Amino acid sequence: MMNLRVYRGIEITRPFNLSADLLRKYETWGFIPHAPRGKNNYRQYSEIHKRFFEASRHMMAGYSWTEVAKMMRHLVKKEREAAIILAVEFQAVLVNNYKESTLVIEQLQATLSNQKIPPKVQVERPVTYKEVSKRLSLPISTLRVWEQQELFEASRGENNYRYFNGALMNKLFLIKLLRLSGMGFDQCREVLKGIERKNYRDILPILQGRIVDMREQMNKGLKSLGILNELVTYLEEENYFSESPKER
Repeated sequence: MMNLRVYRGIEITRPFNLSADLLRKYETWGFIPHAPRGKNNYRQYSEIHKRFFEASRHMMAGYSWTEVAKMMRHLVKKEREAAIILAVEFQAVLVNNYKESTLVIEQLQATLSNQKIPPKVQVERPVTYKEVSKRLSLPISTLRVWEQQELFEASRGENNYRYFNGALMNKLFLIKLLRLSGMGFDQCREVLKGIERKNYRDILPILQGRIVDMREQMNKGLKSLGILNELVTYLEEENYFSESPKER
């Protein structure tokens, strides 16, 4: 049965130590449905507005502001499938980045243990961007940006091909890990400078720390996905998706 209680904005935002002004902004930005006005011209917020706001705030622990905004706007428009698909896609990116990063760490650890370097980094001949792109599973445009940002410098071979050897491929894998973990270009340059001054064994704990951070973010994303699912379930029980805009 639908909860008919009417809330003041501050009643919804106070538990988060936020002002009621933010709730009005959330309505403007499309995070929560439009709130009707009462006789005194004050906005009349319902339990549904409260649930939208609470879910938005909690989901930001796992996803970015932009990602949450996209999902909530779909829900406001009653496009639940689109919102769920987006959430699954966002979570898939977190999971993929974590998996890719763990592979980079494994490759680096294998190198440090004097084990055989995996075939994908045994490069001792001039190769094109296309080949390196395939080996690293990265777009050519991304590699070009990295080079423009001075994260690496490839030697030139015959016919002006860039020369990628095993050491440079290891560096590219490290750059990929740093970028996947959310580091900006300036941060990447600082870490890479540190690696040049130290050996890989010294820098490995730092990289492993980034993996831990990524795992925590992936878990937070899972919790946010659960919060979205709870909101959708509640809205279904309230027949939110079957009502026309005039009914609310």
